[in-house]
Amino acid sequence: MPADSPSSDMDAPTAVDVQLDHASVMTTDLDAAVSFYVDLIGLSLRTVEDDPVRDGRRRALLTDDHGQDVVELIEMEEMKHPSVPGRGGIHHLGFSLPSREWHSLRSRLDAADHAYEEVKGRLFVRDADGLVLEVEEA
Repeated sequence: MPADSPSSDMDAPTAVDVQLDHASVMTTDLDAAVSFYVDLIGLSLRTVEDDPVRDGRRRALLTDDHGQDVVELIEMEEMKHPSVPGRGGIHHLGFSLPSREWHSLRSRLDAADHAYEEVKGRLFVRDADGLVLEVEEA
């Protein structure tokens, strides 16, 4: 059915106020990755800190020119081993939802019996291809 037909608007699910919060990239060398994204790509370094979700890891948060976090770099030194695939790969996509919609999402996941893990106030859920989505309550 064409997108401009009146019935397609009525059949389409209602969009929620979801915002892409950040893309999370795994790296074997946090300092080198920060240098690349800051010095070459032009992002700004907001912070390097202990990862609040993954104990024992460091992360860097990089912002755009508006101060919005856009890239999270997660240090994963064990990925240096040549048998580990996905070095430099996307680890997950991070979204934020207003509180009401965050709780509604959790209820929908429960109702659909879709697996997720709640860690420190965040929902971690895999999409149909296995990509991890992190959904934080805004």
